Amino acid sequence: MNKTPTLREKVKMYEDLLHKINLMQVACDNEGIQELLHNIDKWSYMFRCNGEGLTDKKRQELIDRVFWNLCNTPETDKLTAKRQFRYSKLNN
Repeated sequence: MNKTPTLREKVKMYEDLLHKINLMQVACDNEGIQELLHNIDKWSYMFRCNGEGLTDKKRQELIDRVFWNLCNTPETDKLTAKRQFRYSKLNN
């Protein structure tokens, strides 16, 4: 179970998210931007969905889970690792 973030944790996450979007924009990493936007969409949807059959506690747990994953980009991270590996092989 993920804990509900404090205001300080929320501000930090939102700042980190904006920095990560900027980094990916500068690096022309469109897939990374898409992955972050997908995370933002999931987070936003948790607030907009009426949560049929969900208790307030369960809905908050879902919101917390997507919040803590806002900056996660596992697919982009895999592609970056592959590019870095290929680059290091070419330059060694």
